[in-house]
Amino acid sequence: MIPRIGLDLEPGVQIARVIPDLDLLDVAYGAVRGGAQIILLPVSVFVTSTSYTPDLFNRPGLPVFAVKTEEDDLDRVPGLGVAPDRVVITGPRGGTISDVARVADVSQRVIGANQEIGVLVAPEPSAIKELSRARVQWVYFSTENVYHAANREEAEAEMGRIASAALAANRVNLRVALYGPTGRHLPPTLGAMAHIEEIYPAPDLWAMALRLGWEGAISEYRFLLR
Repeated sequence: MIPRIGLDLEPGVQIARVIPDLDLLDVAYGAVRGGAQIILLPVSVFVTSTSYTPDLFNRPGLPVFAVKTEEDDLDRVPGLGVAPDRVVITGPRGGTISDVARVADVSQRVIGANQEIGVLVAPEPSAIKELSRARVQWVYFSTENVYHAANREEAEAEMGRIASAALAANRVNLRVALYGPTGRHLPPTLGAMAHIEEIYPAPDLWAMALRLGWEGAISEYRFLLR
């Protein structure tokens, strides 16, 4: 099964500070026309901008709408209402969560009953074990280490860690997503990996969109995953 492609709009938030005319909603629709199936926005965009509201991205024609929040910003999530389909929790500066038990406990108190929860963790058995005890639907693994591997042996070892963690997650009914850079050399391997349902290849999609436009960028990335 080829993973569904998710578009992380956070780079667009940064670009919009330089190019005010950039419309994230237009970007989202363009990506969806190319085949993107999840739209991910940082919770900060709804706090710092008066141009965007959660309901703006919860409309016909757009796919799953998820928000990304650092663990220390979870108290902002209730203010978004029921618009987000999923809340993805990361560590500081978008890193992995270290204290999974604490985050799982806090998330259950602030996230709506009908919203899915995803947590970005290291691909380690201990993290999977902690998440299996919580009412969490998704586990996210970063591709940073494999993308920045110093050599082939290091890359293969990291791929092995992700594959083993994905298998362990599947056994406890956790759905698996990958998040981070992949370049053009990793998608074929990642696309063939078992139990990976979604992939968020930021910032690769943004770089490809500069050359191909959003429809073309998503379509080309889908081709690379095959």
